[in-house]
Amino acid sequence: MLRRNAYGESSRPLAPPWKASSQNGGRGDSAFPANQPMNHTIATSLIVLSLVICPAARPQSSPPRVSSRFAEEVRRLAAEGLRLKEAVEASLDGRSSHLAAIFERAKPKSPNESNELRIIEASDQGQTTIFRRSEFFFSFASNEQSARNATDINGDGLKEIIVQSSSGGNCWSCNPTEIYRVKNHKAELIAAGPISRIADLDGDGQADLLVADSRWEVYGDLSHAAAPSSLMIYAWRDGRYVYASRDFPAFYKSEIERLKGEVEGTRAAITEEEFSDDAYIGRAVSLAITIAQLGDVERAIAELQSVLNSSVRSSAQRKRRAAIIEDFKSGESAKKLREIKYGDPLPF
Repeated sequence: MLRRNAYGESSRPLAPPWKASSQNGGRGDSAFPANQPMNHTIATSLIVLSLVICPAARPQSSPPRVSSRFAEEVRRLAAEGLRLKEAVEASLDGRSSHLAAIFERAKPKSPNESNELRIIEASDQGQTTIFRRSEFFFSFASNEQSARNATDINGDGLKEIIVQSSSGGNCWSCNPTEIYRVKNHKAELIAAGPISRIADLDGDGQADLLVADSRWEVYGDLSHAAAPSSLMIYAWRDGRYVYASRDFPAFYKSEIERLKGEVEGTRAAITEEEFSDDAYIGRAVSLAITIAQLGDVERAIAELQSVLNSSVRSSAQRKRRAAIIEDFKSGESAKKLREIKYGDPLPF
């Protein structure tokens, strides 16, 4: 659970299992997985997608228009140094009027206070901020997810809003997607993590979350550009998002075939030079952890062993790969392959 102060403002919890260190520990520099396209209490759902953007780099533009119902509150906040940057206005719970707004702070005390996300609720008594959180950067989605703004993505009867956030760090989990909902005049965080995609994969009318498995983002001496990654699928069941990857075999069949192609595509780059097999190893590990998402850990390890024992060009490469295989058989990676169980709730 995120912690919240008297104003509804949150602070980050301890890192869940999918979180990776912000220190990339490798020789490359990439904020996203190489193989990917790129409880608060609010009762309306809000989604915050990953993106690293410096607020100072964004051009100053005219503030968005809001209805007369919220205009006075926006002017009051402007007088306090909060410039309205983006806004979405809707009835998020089907009863009250809401303004989900992103403000830019004129004189932040620290970089992580540069932007402020608020949800303001209007009633006959006036306007009330029912949730607020400061961060390095926020922005409502301007990509394929924007069509989901102010819609009910999971069939819970409440409308979700999609927002991008960034803590400014250079790791996949430093820029999570956060999903909130507004209910009974309170804000509730229902999902958070490096969500790569939100889509209804099985046609049940409820959007599933494709979450980057960033537990191997910093792995051994692999460069960050070659970091292994995979997608975990969380489905909405009984009022929460739970791990359900094995229920989507068609999706993973396609992913496995794609990764096998990438493994083959990296073979040609392998020479006797040190680290020339980084990309090959990264794709091989990605293939193994993707197979493991289906619950078949033994098949995953066998596939990894087969790939890593092939295209060896030096004794140093053989030694390095043997250590990786052993790690997946009995080391920390062996534990990671088994630690997330079917039906486990999305940790945040």
